[in-house]
Amino acid sequence: MHIIFRFLLAGLATWRLSFLLAREDGPGRVFARLREKSGSGLLGELLGCVKCLGVWIALPFTLFVHQGGWSEFIVIWLALAGVTALIDEWLRPPFAWKEAKDDELLRRNQDGSHD
Repeated sequence: MHIIFRFLLAGLATWRLSFLLAREDGPGRVFARLREKSGSGLLGELLGCVKCLGVWIALPFTLFVHQGGWSEFIVIWLALAGVTALIDEWLRPPFAWKEAKDDELLRRNQDGSHD
């Protein structure tokens, strides 16, 4: 199998597994429960971040692509993690508005709403 094709497969697989663990509930909510049980410690932070997971999940997929020395191994590992980060950014909604609190600088109407 050509190395470019293997890299593309590994990149997609790395992103898919990272996204599954970080953001999906999974069958029987198995991944959601895993994230809930991991709490707010290091493991909990890792399981809540697609990009963070991508760094570690890319490691075994690097063996699928790797054909050379150690320097090639490290570059492929980082590139697969980078593919995961790029896909995650491309699929993120472009803008999410969140109003933290009322803006005290805006004038209020008689009904309490802002102009």
